[in-house]
Amino acid sequence: MSLSSFFSGIRARRAEQVAQRRDAAMLAAYGRGATDEQARRAGERAARGNTDAAITGSINSGG
Repeated sequence: MSLSSFFSGIRARRAEQVAQRRDAAMLAAYGRGATDEQARRAGERAARGNTDAAITGSINSGG
């Protein structure tokens, strides 16, 4: 296994985890009554790392 394929695998797994966090945060936000825009923002914030704050912050801010 070459070093580049090793890092490629790590990047792919990381991208998959980010996508899963984004999807989970968006679904949770929708479940709590968020609008499409609020859910999208929650997903973006979760993709950057802080899922719980992303969901509640997006809904509480009203936008």
